[in-house]
Amino acid sequence: MATVARAAPDRAAGIRRLVGAFGIAAAVLGAASIAVAAAPPAPERIVVRAEYDRPDQVQAAAATFGHLVLDPDARVLMVETDAFGRRRLERLGFRVEVVDEATRAVNRPQPIGELAKAIGGLVCYRTVEETHAAMDALAAARPDLVDVIDIGPSWRLSQGLTGYQLRVIRVTNEAIPGPKPKLFVMSSVHAREYTPAETMTRFVERLVREHGRDPDLTWMVDHHEVHALLQANPDGRKIAEAQWASTTAGQRKNANTNFCAATRFGIDLNRNYPFGWNSTGGQGSSGDPCSDTFRGPAANSEPETNAVTAYVRSIFPDARGENPTDPAPDDTPGIFIDIHSYSRLVLWPWGATSTVAPNGGPLQTLGRRLAWFNAYRPQQSTGLYLTDGTTIDFAYGELGVASLTFELGVAFFESCGTFQSTVLPDNLRALTYALRVARAPYLLPAGPESRALAITPDLVVRGEPAMLVATVDDTRFSTDPAPPNPVIQPQHPIVGAEAFVGTPPWHPWADPIPLAATDGAFDSPSEQVGASLPTTALPAGRHLVYVRGRDANTDTARATGPVTAGFLRIVEASDVALLSGRVTAAATGEPVAATIRVDDLVASSNPATGAYQRRLAPGSFVLEVEAPGFEPARIAPLDVAPGAALTRDVSLYRWCTRLADDGEPASTTPFTAESPWQRRAGSGVGGSGGWIAGTGTSYPANANASLTSAALDLSADSTVVLRFEQRCATQARFDFGIVEVRASPSAPWTEVHRCEGDATWRRIELPLPQLAGANAAQIRFRFTSDASTSSQGFALDDIVLDATGTACRAAQDPGGIFADGFEP
Repeated sequence: MATVARAAPDRAAGIRRLVGAFGIAAAVLGAASIAVAAAPPAPERIVVRAEYDRPDQVQAAAATFGHLVLDPDARVLMVETDAFGRRRLERLGFRVEVVDEATRAVNRPQPIGELAKAIGGLVCYRTVEETHAAMDALAAARPDLVDVIDIGPSWRLSQGLTGYQLRVIRVTNEAIPGPKPKLFVMSSVHAREYTPAETMTRFVERLVREHGRDPDLTWMVDHHEVHALLQANPDGRKIAEAQWASTTAGQRKNANTNFCAATRFGIDLNRNYPFGWNSTGGQGSSGDPCSDTFRGPAANSEPETNAVTAYVRSIFPDARGENPTDPAPDDTPGIFIDIHSYSRLVLWPWGATSTVAPNGGPLQTLGRRLAWFNAYRPQQSTGLYLTDGTTIDFAYGELGVASLTFELGVAFFESCGTFQSTVLPDNLRALTYALRVARAPYLLPAGPESRALAITPDLVVRGEPAMLVATVDDTRFSTDPAPPNPVIQPQHPIVGAEAFVGTPPWHPWADPIPLAATDGAFDSPSEQVGASLPTTALPAGRHLVYVRGRDANTDTARATGPVTAGFLRIVEASDVALLSGRVTAAATGEPVAATIRVDDLVASSNPATGAYQRRLAPGSFVLEVEAPGFEPARIAPLDVAPGAALTRDVSLYRWCTRLADDGEPASTTPFTAESPWQRRAGSGVGGSGGWIAGTGTSYPANANASLTSAALDLSADSTVVLRFEQRCATQARFDFGIVEVRASPSAPWTEVHRCEGDATWRRIELPLPQLAGANAAQIRFRFTSDASTSSQGFALDDIVLDATGTACRAAQDPGGIFADGFEP
């Protein structure tokens, strides 16, 4: 582990630029004398829906409340507050109602980390200590890729109290020299926002785990640096962790107790950054020490803010001029991302003025690309409300780095099911794209995306040709309008593409191989391209092949898009090994149609015979076998000698189905339904029958209706998984589909999944460890709505609860495979 300490250079010029750009006569930079105010004990939280008539009402509310969820089209906001906050909104002219379901959710204990493990709850969010331990484990396991850097103390540690070092994990392949473009991401600067830190922790873990296995992640880690501050407010987060277990008010700010008292102490770190601090006349932050948006006594007053600004200045050079309208050069490398929750937004500067930033056009293009991947609304930060002293205005305004904020999901504490099935995968894709374009984020997103690269055969005997096929696509931008200035992103026909074997295209000695349009002509914004790759001159081994495309953009600097990559594996003819075998069902010996993976090489078994074959190069591998309806099997190590012929037969155990409902009106159901739940023909996937809470075209207002299973005996099961198809066509942020479980009829219900505003059918898979071993478990699907907009509703199809354990496997084991100790 490395520890660094760096002095923060003087950046008064950045402040002067902001003052000029925002039309502020003077920025208050010195320390202010602020009285310590007393605060009452934390009241019960409520979630309210508030209708408004004028934008100035929203801005007035934003100066008081730390987080607003806006629907500007409907002129509605939602905010978590208390009775005092409700009265404040009413005085501002809002028409306010309490959202009962959301209020129940925020007042429900939400154990995390070790606490959750101790009581058998949900374990998808790590504590501060667990996050830091995960960082250290990665550094210990892969010192060639990972180091951990202490960048400065938290407020409590700076006061000699029990606190934390702010810790950055840096990921790059140390064997490949730089300089390299950098992606800096910080997460959970607001303490009660759980999903950001866990999302970033899993992003970093994925980069390390998949390096050498996933070709795109391999080249990105080889040729970029990722700097991730996973817990940007560790003191505050520890307070929030304790509060979630007791349902008191959620901590947002840091732990500075010098201002305000009781439960409302702290500084809003995302209003404390030096660029534009206190620059909006009190609209973008608060001078009230007890406010959630209290900006602090001075710019950069907090040790956490100081640590981040010093570190960011140390890794990114200042690329902007002195004048407020000076853009950063188009080829400026690097991206800064600050991840928050919640609101399903991608934001870019400015936050303190509606003026378009000097690099506003390229920032918008980048934002709209990223929003395609996470399906969020892309907009300039002021499209939400004014904010000053923020992270992204600092990083862009002072240094010219392309800077964005992600607002993840629809809650500070998403259920584990929703987080793992939607929030996490959608944003891993967005973060991966950000890393892909970090070399030139003001240029590359305007060019076409290269994707779906395939090289066949996947293992080539040297001297034989390999066929490369890829897609070059200029269509994947978010089409969500970005008020107040909706822009339709231009799409251009593809005009060419090229491949590079072994050497990335930005190196001057890279040798391009032209790719042709497979339909014979480049004339569309999305084209499949291909070429035959000769292999005679290449040595045996694995080679990265890079592909990039060009479109007809008349701004030629923006016509070339980012690369994608694939592995070209070459083996000498004498070294080719052959793996073969059969995949069968353990209970019957019948053949199974399965997918066989040897690392990232894939084969399929014959459905009629179960037989498979896979050509391999020499090495040590992991063999994995999967088939629908069966537990996966894993065999390791699989050692392959040059020219060897190996046989591996695999028996798979079926899942034991404990509950099933196909949604057809004539079928027997294990559920008890409350109105308006009904099974309707045409309401399921592909026009089949399905469950729906409503008529199929609308649903009732103020609904709170459940679809509840009978009690299920899972006492012999060690693994339980719920699978179903869902369409959640509800009013986003206000009407919800919810999945809850309990281990017995007397136990409280625990939410494991929540959805809203998604009219696409999605396959959901929810591991339910909390039900393993229960003898009277239940699941229920619940639909809730408010008093306004209706839509198609929450629909379900093909609901299956599968389980397995010793008894389930033993019942399928007439040959004694399991009894003899073999367990796939």
